[in-house]
Amino acid sequence: MSTKFFTNSTGNTLFDKFKGIAADMINFDSFLAVVGFFRSSGYFKLRKELGNVSEIKILVGINIDDIFRKHNKALLMLADEDKAKEIYHNGFKEDIINAQYSPEVEEGILQMCEDLVSGRLQMRIHATKNLHAKFYLCLPQNHSEHSDGWVIMGSSNISDSGLGIKQPPQYELNVAMKDFDDVKYCSDEFWALWNEAVPLTVEDIEEYKKKTYLGYQPTPYELYIKVLIDTFGDQVEDDFSIQLPDGVKDLKYQKDAVIQGYQMLMQHNGLFLADVVGLGKTMIATMIAKRFVEANGKNTNILVVYPPALEDNWRNTFKLFGIYKKAQFITNGSLSKVLDGKDNYKDKEEFDLIIVDEAHGFRSDSSGKYDELQKICKSPCINMGLLKSSQKKVMLLSATPLNNRPDDLQNQLLLFQNSQSCTIDGVPNLKGFFSEYILDYKRLMRERDQRDVTSEVDKIYEQIRSKVIDKVTVRRTRNNILNDPDYRADIKSQGIIFPNILPPNELEYVMDSGTSNRFYETLKQLTDGKTDENPEGKGLTYARYRAVEFLKPEYRNKYKNAVHIGQTLAAIYRVHMVKRLESSFYAFKKSLRTLLRITTDMIKMFEEDKVIIAPDLKVKDLQAKNMELDEIIEYAITKGYATEDILFTADAFSSDFVEMLHHDREILEQLNADWEKENDDPKFDKFQENLTHNFFDKERNPSGKLVLFSESVDTLNYLYDRLTKEIGRSDVLMVTAANRNRLGQTIKENFDANFDSDSMRYNIIITSDVLAEGVNLHRSNVIVNYDSPWNATRLMQRIGRVNRIGSVATNIYNYMFYPSQQGDKEIQLYKNALVKLQGFHSAFGEDAQIYSKEEIVKEFQMFDSNVKDSIDKKIALLREVRELYNSDRKLYHKIKALPMKSRVMRDTGKHSGKSIIFVSSNVKTEFYLASATSVEVIDFLEAVKYLKAKPEEQPVPFSKEEQHYKHVNSALAQYTTEYVEAADTSSINRTDLDKTSLEANKFLRTIKQITTDNELKSQCDVLMGYINEGIYAQLPRYLKTLSREYKNDRAKMKQNEYSLQNKISELLSEYQTMNKEQRHDAQDISNPQIIISESFK
Repeated sequence: MSTKFFTNSTGNTLFDKFKGIAADMINFDSFLAVVGFFRSSGYFKLRKELGNVSEIKILVGINIDDIFRKHNKALLMLADEDKAKEIYHNGFKEDIINAQYSPEVEEGILQMCEDLVSGRLQMRIHATKNLHAKFYLCLPQNHSEHSDGWVIMGSSNISDSGLGIKQPPQYELNVAMKDFDDVKYCSDEFWALWNEAVPLTVEDIEEYKKKTYLGYQPTPYELYIKVLIDTFGDQVEDDFSIQLPDGVKDLKYQKDAVIQGYQMLMQHNGLFLADVVGLGKTMIATMIAKRFVEANGKNTNILVVYPPALEDNWRNTFKLFGIYKKAQFITNGSLSKVLDGKDNYKDKEEFDLIIVDEAHGFRSDSSGKYDELQKICKSPCINMGLLKSSQKKVMLLSATPLNNRPDDLQNQLLLFQNSQSCTIDGVPNLKGFFSEYILDYKRLMRERDQRDVTSEVDKIYEQIRSKVIDKVTVRRTRNNILNDPDYRADIKSQGIIFPNILPPNELEYVMDSGTSNRFYETLKQLTDGKTDENPEGKGLTYARYRAVEFLKPEYRNKYKNAVHIGQTLAAIYRVHMVKRLESSFYAFKKSLRTLLRITTDMIKMFEEDKVIIAPDLKVKDLQAKNMELDEIIEYAITKGYATEDILFTADAFSSDFVEMLHHDREILEQLNADWEKENDDPKFDKFQENLTHNFFDKERNPSGKLVLFSESVDTLNYLYDRLTKEIGRSDVLMVTAANRNRLGQTIKENFDANFDSDSMRYNIIITSDVLAEGVNLHRSNVIVNYDSPWNATRLMQRIGRVNRIGSVATNIYNYMFYPSQQGDKEIQLYKNALVKLQGFHSAFGEDAQIYSKEEIVKEFQMFDSNVKDSIDKKIALLREVRELYNSDRKLYHKIKALPMKSRVMRDTGKHSGKSIIFVSSNVKTEFYLASATSVEVIDFLEAVKYLKAKPEEQPVPFSKEEQHYKHVNSALAQYTTEYVEAADTSSINRTDLDKTSLEANKFLRTIKQITTDNELKSQCDVLMGYINEGIYAQLPRYLKTLSREYKNDRAKMKQNEYSLQNKISELLSEYQTMNKEQRHDAQDISNPQIIISESFK
């Protein structure tokens, strides 16, 4: 059946209709159109079919809906002719920006401009009516009842989608009529509207074209600076100023850090503030927080999370900057108080900004405190301040965010990023990015016993640094600041000195043959225990810590992972014993006696057939107080324990367990007897020798202050006694966790260079790692590490105590006592720490050698290919943009306003056949290097190498080379595949999730299938959305554990549906957040744009 109506289905489009009319209509003379909007990019197809038409008139209406959305203003202003033209001009530019990048489209746009100039095409803008109606007239020269003529009316505008030339075609409904009365009526309407409309002049068109990439050819230098402005312009133009409190120095590098950090906070909802120890991270973070408060408004709430030792520092700094009342303060082990609403803490949803100091403490995503912090950070903001953001901002402070593994950094990033919808340029899937490096790192850790793997570890962190860390981190080393002339002049003018951290001085003590043999034999006994991997082992088994592991199955089942727990505890104690041996013979002897005692006490429990297992009860301590077993059992009952839960008979254990206990006691008794004979201490002898001849040498140590660290409090007690009683020094201050708070003022008076008075009461401070953070000790410039900490991060923090703003010494001396060769061979303490430190140095550009002379820290200079090179280069590029901004503001703004898709062709004699393409969306930018055979992502600094040009260089005339368009469109396609498609987290059949998430999703889908409760189904959908987006680390693990309780048994799940519903509701309440569909401030990534492109002849 024939009909006048048609849609844009294939073969029946508006374009097909025009094409048919143009071919068949006799004397087709005029094409008149009234449209809601007109796409110049759609003109090129239509123009070919209207080649013989002498008159083309197009009347365009103003898109009032858009104006309401963008301006929220009344329409009275649209009667203004200039305003109407401005609005059309903006639409013209947007059309060209969004048009397909091809020579054909460009030719169509230019042809339209030529037609307007020649008068063949006339356009007018209707400034006072919102033209929702669209109709098209195809008329002969003299239209009458006896001549041909058509009117087409419907929903289609002149655009590629409206015409139906875009695939797949957009659904439209139009009607074609040729009755004279219908055509005549529409023709009269057209002319009435036309006469009311504002004409576009030749001058208008030329001006419009000039402001698009088709009308202006930039120079290579302008394109290069355009990229720099896009990267650094916000920082350069930022007029941020802050009234600094009295006594606070106005430092340029800190102000730049505040500007850069604030912008990262806005772009990525979080950042690492990781300037090396002593450059004022707390001050910078507080200034960023103050700026955030000013931007977000009076209802802003801040939560500051810190180790207990840093509380006073944070409270005092917030008071200093006048934002104390905007914040609540909490130690990093008390976050449950926020979640549980205790101690008057606000609800987690009431906080807008979270600041986490020493954030590397939250590196493990399996820990309870990590889960608590992630719940706080990912919960939505309910205050909706002036910034209108529903997402919290998170600042992670640490000079050492990388502690041991790549996982550590990934986990910290997931406090403000979602793994499946990451905002970091070049990383569409955070977990997908890290997985390869995590596997490689684990492989290298397995191989480190056989070969040196530090260079390969270095490469892993080079990649992580360049692709992720740089983009969300504010970090400067002292060398970076000194390498920049502006920063260097600024700190010099303010009298600030950055001391040189000299290579570590090794202090190796020599043991005589008897001591050496005893040392080696002891290490063998400590480390050579019988295990599955070492079935022939004869050494200690640490059976005292493995009781649950050797319970018979019927008793062991009440303990989850009993075997793993037992083996882990044994491994921990083995390491502890070796560390004590390396710390001091005194500390080791004490630990040896303790292990012998508790092993003997366990044997006694077996002899009395009363074996108590109650970890929370600290049975070992109660036995040490000579409590009888029956007394301990009675005590346990008063504490709420049931006898059957803690008391076992001897036959509840496998038979070989008691044999292991006796085996250990025999070894421990022999070791104890051997070490009681050892009275020499070559390590202390070496220390005393340097104390006399080296540590207090006036040329090295002009202040006469010394800082000594040890992990072992027993070692500190031993040193304090010998220093005060044997050597007779009265100027030794010993600080541990037990007296730190009480001695705070004394520490400041004697060792803090920022403190007003300079007390000489104490010249030596010996301390545990309780002073490795949150305190200034920089009156001293000599630091002694009496033993090597197992955690390499502590080494850096220790150095940071004496390397701070306000230091007055030229050099900082770092002395290390190393384990003997035998000790290093057995536990590889040195090698483990070297691997960890090398990873940190490579990723974060630490500027001083910390651990040994073998770890050669690279000399970071401009244009060297390492991390400090990248920071220095970026600082130099920032300075280049800033100099242009300050010296030639007109040129700066001209280049900044270069139109999207600006391009240039160059002939430099290099890079022939290659193109650089810069693609961006609201949340991601990416640079591509394209050639005839490949398209690859490159980082910003690599792109700048290609783009860099001098002001005098002129471009090669642009030609419509197919290769250039192919390069640009290939880059755009790759961006779309990697980011736009990857950003779609709605699919239930995700293949890029880890196994745990897939299992969790499967469980939730099964619940949806067995239930008829729509609320429960909806809750499952929400949780699947969270999992698909990768918002929470422990949510999928919890669901996986829950699913395994049911073993995919649908009948069991249906039977327990009420219980399941409660658990799902609890989870949703506990892990409540907003997915990206709910976040009204979420950024759209679906329309990537070509910013610039550059091709080389």
